[in-house]
This record gives sequence, C-alpha cells and structure tokens, in this order.
Amino acid sequence: MSTANTSLCALILFTLTACGGGGGGGDTTQTNASNNTSNETSTDTSSDTTTNTSDNNAGSSSDNTSTDTSTDTTDTVQAEDTVTYQLTFTRTWEADNFPTNFPGNSHFSPLVGLTHNADGFIFKPDTSASAGMVSMAETGSKFQLKEEISTIQNAGNSNYLIDESGVSGSAKSVTFTFEASQAFSLLSVVSMVAPSPDWFIGLESLPLFTDNQWLESQTIQLKVYDAGSDSGTRFGSANQATNPADPIMLLTSDPADSDFSAGVHSDSGAYIGMIEIKLMQ
Repeated sequence: MSTANTSLCALILFTLTACGGGGGGGDTTQTNASNNTSNETSTDTSSDTTTNTSDNNAGSSSDNTSTDTSTDTTDTVQAEDTVTYQLTFTRTWEADNFPTNFPGNSHFSPLVGLTHNADGFIFKPDTSASAGMVSMAETGSKFQLKEEISTIQNAGNSNYLIDESGVSGSAKSVTFTFEASQAFSLLSVVSMVAPSPDWFIGLESLPLFTDNQWLESQTIQLKVYDAGSDSGTRFGSANQATNPADPIMLLTSDPADSDFSAGVHSDSGAYIGMIEIKLMQ
C-alpha cells in the first residue's frame, strides 16, 4: 500500500472512531446525570424526612415534658395529712315554723361526735341504737356515748373526740373547730332534740377527704331521727320504753302530735337545723 493510501485509511479510521466514542460517552454522561439527579432527589427527600422527623421528635419531646411536668406536679403537691375544720350548728326549729305542740323549753343537747374510719361509726339508720346513743337521744347525756367513742378510739378507728356545748335559751348557734386526718376522714356528730321521747339530729359518716382532696366547705340540712327506744309520740310524752327496740329511722309522727314526716316538716319540708363545715386555711 502506498504512503498516500496509508494516510487516507488512517484518516478514515480516526474519523469513525471519534464518532462512535462520542455517542457512548453521551449516554453514560446522561445516565450519570440522571443518577446524580436521583441522588439529589433522594438527598432532598432525606433532608425533608430528617426535618420532619426532627419536628415530630420535637413535638414528642414537648408532650413528654408536659406529661413529666404534670406527673411531677402530682407527685409534689400532696394533700395535708391532718387538717382543721370549723363547724357551726344553727337551729331553725322555732314555734312559727314547727307550731304543733312546740315545747316551751326547746333546745339541743351538747354535741358529741368524732372523726373516724369506716369502722368507727356511732349510729346508722335502720340499725339498733347503742346504749350510748339511746342515753343521748332520751336524756341529752353524752357520758355513755363518750365511753363508746373511747372504745372506738382504743380499737384504732378514731383519733378525735368532739365534745361541745349545745344550743339552748336564746342562743341560735354554736361554733367550734375539730381535726380530721386522711386515716380518719369521716365525721359523725349528734345532739338530742329536747325535750322529746328519743329524737335527735345527726351527721352520719360524712366524708371529708375524697380523691386526694379535702372538702372545702359544705352546708348540711339536718333531719330528725327516732332512736327507736321510746314509743312516746309528743315532745313532752312520758317515758314509754319500746320493747323490743325499733331500729333508728327518720321521724314520722301523727300530724296531731308533731309536724314531722321523714325527718322534716310534713307540709313545708322545712328542716330543724343545719350544720356548716369549712376547712380552715
């Protein structure tokens, strides 16, 4: 082959090689670009995901903080174990609202009671009255009932005795303080409606501490109970022992004897008195 031919063939070969190599390089470049775009998209997505995850985590952290704070508050704010209450007993029993056979020397005997647990009660409706309750309801004496309360305390069911004056003469109310604890958070207190056969007013196991909170204040309208130990029908009736004794129940009498039905005035629904309880700060 001549030198000219050789040079011509070399030129043609070079031209063909250069054209074929440019096409392959182009696809590869585009593929790589495409891959780079995919990677960037992936990177952007990853970045967005990371940001969202961070936001979510931030929200979760905030929730956890709130929960922890709430828990800490609950743990650190505890109700007092022992508190003091003020109790005011006010009579509303008068001749103008309970006129039937209203006694001239009407009064309420000295109040007696206790703070106690569920086993430390001194009376329950529909059960027989204890000897101490009978003595209180018939005569106004609290001596025997205080002995029974002492027995309750010795059994570990009470830690505070209420031993206060009553309401007599021109007095309309009596006020005193008493203590209660979480272990002995029920209140019971009684007083004789005097004179009467065996009638009394009372609170029976009033709860003072519920759901980790002390009762702030409450007013309780009082109904009249019949102790079931005397069958007299009027305030001034002579002693008539009931044998066997009836259970304690709300007082209902003949309209000719008194104005009571189910412990309140049979017509007006008026109450004989009220007790107001207020937590001392």
